[in-house]
Amino acid sequence: MFAFLKKVVSRLSLPSLKCNTTPVLGYHSVHPDHPLAVRPDDLREQIRFLKENFEVVPLAEYVRRKLAGELTEGTAAVTFDDGYEDNYLYAYPVLKEFSCPATLFLVTRFIENRKGLQFAKRVGLFGGLKPLSWEQLAVMSDLVDVGAHTHSHVQASRVPFSALVRELKVNVEMVKSNLGVTPTLFSYPWGQPRDILPVGNKLIRRLFKGAVTTVFSADNRSRAVNPFQLRRVIIGPGDDLDIFVGKVCGAFEFLRPAAAVRGFFGSNKMRNDSVYLRPRVQG
Repeated sequence: MFAFLKKVVSRLSLPSLKCNTTPVLGYHSVHPDHPLAVRPDDLREQIRFLKENFEVVPLAEYVRRKLAGELTEGTAAVTFDDGYEDNYLYAYPVLKEFSCPATLFLVTRFIENRKGLQFAKRVGLFGGLKPLSWEQLAVMSDLVDVGAHTHSHVQASRVPFSALVRELKVNVEMVKSNLGVTPTLFSYPWGQPRDILPVGNKLIRRLFKGAVTTVFSADNRSRAVNPFQLRRVIIGPGDDLDIFVGKVCGAFEFLRPAAAVRGFFGSNKMRNDSVYLRPRVQG
């Protein structure tokens, strides 16, 4: 029903729709067969549209403009969460084709764990997908920055504080030691209101310059939107080009209140609030 509503709204809105928004796109898997993944051909259409209608900047530059009060309509950024190998196999060639920068938020234990597929199932990642390698991430570095996503994909709001500190520090340190860069941006796993920390949280502010959620909106210009709780437009396998355009250009902003209620009071099923980092780093 919701998918049908999105389709109807998109079709009705497209003729008069103006893209005066500032969307941060959120992807996970890009794969030709996986049921939860965006198809590579769909991604190509979406990135083409984005590059033709927006100024697509690295998320670090997007955050800089937000902090400086310089974020203007028509600015966009692209992000990927988790670290699936298909981001290299299928998404990276599309980004290269259109010279589109992106930020990939990495679950480092997913890469380091020799039983990555079993680990993914335990902590709420997409099942049946291989992780990226450090070598693949290095190749992608001409267009893709790496951000932090916790070491073990934990629910930041629910794990003990000491565990969260270790999760974030190990996450950052592993990226730095393997890629030679220090992540300055963070993506909250799951990213709904019940998953994120208060905007004044000193730990997140000390380690990073900004953070993204999965709270829905195509615009982050309002002063009410904190740079440590930036909202995103999550793109899924059911989003054809019409729905994609409607999402990034603001046709679905009227659904935000309902989405916010669902995000705050929804089920905590599949949240990883117990399988967090122990003293032994490797998974």
